[in-house]
Amino acid sequence: MVALRAAFQPATSRGHAQAPRRAAPVAALAPAGGSDTGATAPQAALQLSRRQLQAAALAALLAAQTPSAQAVGFKKELKKKKIPLEDYAELPAEPRLRYYNLTVGNGTEAQAGSRVVVHFDCKYRGLSVVSTRTARTLGGNRTVAEPFEFIVGQPVTGAGSRQSLESAGGLFAGGGGPKPPVGLSNAVVGMRVGGTRSLLVPAELGYGSAGEQEIPPDCDSFDLRVELLSVA
Repeated sequence: MVALRAAFQPATSRGHAQAPRRAAPVAALAPAGGSDTGATAPQAALQLSRRQLQAAALAALLAAQTPSAQAVGFKKELKKKKIPLEDYAELPAEPRLRYYNLTVGNGTEAQAGSRVVVHFDCKYRGLSVVSTRTARTLGGNRTVAEPFEFIVGQPVTGAGSRQSLESAGGLFAGGGGPKPPVGLSNAVVGMRVGGTRSLLVPAELGYGSAGEQEIPPDCDSFDLRVELLSVA
């Protein structure tokens, strides 16, 4: 029995020192980063959650204001899209012209003999070559638009036609400004004020063997865009 008790006695009673137990580290409860702010772990987690919410709200706001790549690509595709040739029709007043109404106006209709005011743009290979919208360059690289006035069915050069400076108090510039193509004379027949039209112009109704700026001589076809501003 004595030997059995000795076997179950603590180590200290047998002359061996017992190693003291280490206390749990208090630093584990301190906030991350080792700062002595006195904040508890739940408070630190709450502050982090607020920051995350603010960052998420900011990201959502920026995403709403920035157009998506899909929307931007769609707009680019619309700009690249061309009018199919089969959508053009012969103009009754001049069968050599083929037209397509881009916008149908709701004002007075232009007929043979009407005095009209238009803007026109001659486009060749997608570039605007001759245009009344940027007809003159002034000081400081400013441009002035010059709407073109003529009598439908009559030659677009000479006494029956003239150009007006839009931003110069309606002063007429006589023969100055961009040269209109011959086919403009009948290009607006059937249009209403506010309408826009695209026309395919052959060389004999364009600038002939002389050409005009980037439009080469005897050009097979170029795109004439017309906007009808007024009819008298």
